[in-house]
Amino acid sequence: PVKEIRSEGDRKIVTLHDGTELSAYAVLVTVGGEPTKLGVVGETEYHGRGVSYCAVCDGAFFKGADLAVIGGGDSAFQEGLFLTRFANKLYVVHRRNEFRAQAILQDRLLKMEKVEPITPAEVKEIGGNGDVKWIDIERDGKIERVNVEGVFVFIGFKPVGRYLFREHIDHDKNGYLITDQYMRTSIPGVYAAGDTRAQLAKQITTAVGDATTAVLHAERYIEELKDLERAFPSEPKEVVAQTASKAELVVFAPDDIVLKAGDPADRFYMVIKGEAEATQRGPDGSQVVINRFGPGDYFGEIGLLNDAPRKATVRAKTSLELMALDRETFAKLLRSSQATEDEVRRVAAERTRAATPR
Repeated sequence: PVKEIRSEGDRKIVTLHDGTELSAYAVLVTVGGEPTKLGVVGETEYHGRGVSYCAVCDGAFFKGADLAVIGGGDSAFQEGLFLTRFANKLYVVHRRNEFRAQAILQDRLLKMEKVEPITPAEVKEIGGNGDVKWIDIERDGKIERVNVEGVFVFIGFKPVGRYLFREHIDHDKNGYLITDQYMRTSIPGVYAAGDTRAQLAKQITTAVGDATTAVLHAERYIEELKDLERAFPSEPKEVVAQTASKAELVVFAPDDIVLKAGDPADRFYMVIKGEAEATQRGPDGSQVVINRFGPGDYFGEIGLLNDAPRKATVRAKTSLELMALDRETFAKLLRSSQATEDEVRRVAAERTRAATPR
């Protein structure tokens, strides 16, 4: 099992409990979490034999049975609604008088004839004869026995993903990792999928979709990381990783305009695949090609460096894939390495001289 994950330059170092260290450009965290347990007699003994923490996983095994849902929040009511497909009788046990679930969920579940709320009450013991047959609850100071064949516990969930990281990783107040639509976390090259990330549904289907999205984007991130390292070899590795994590992939069809002369300069571009041409209007009004760009080449730096409008129009010559950096990310890239800034300014000066009419 994994003990710790830390960043070193552009790599993520994964330390296992036996001391083994693994190095990777990107990491996908899918450790999920742990359901909060009741901590009562019989819970551990009957786990898998009537005690469950997932209605979608196990509900169908209890068709026609009397069941109990323990909890009063949205999760308990959502799972309870699912269990009504199979249960003969469903008890909803909550330690407080008032449920915390959304009103619409309460209305849908509690109006069913087969559903009976038991509040305020606490489960004290789960028992049976090999399989669950009953729960003892305490209500109004008295112990009552309720006959059930299944106990579904939804009193909380503890995500564990954030505890794996040496550095800070953004998470919400409940500890779930915060991601964007590509499953990227706040640490460049670290992705999260499944129950460890903040999301509405905690199901296998959504986790698989999360992971697919993360893997596809991680592959692109690694390609962009390597492209940046080749283009700017003097740049600190950790800055390259941060830059790659903020890059946007943009795609153009042949003859599409990428940027137009006179437009505000707001982005820096690097060619990933395809070819592009830069043109300026000649003395006779025709467009004159002043530069051509292929994989590994970059453009758009002149306007950003001079804080001036674009001096040329760049158009896709073939199908074109570009890595785009916004103004702030580009500026940080230059500030992080004097060698990088000197090289970019040198290229910009040469291009400016070459494009100046003589």
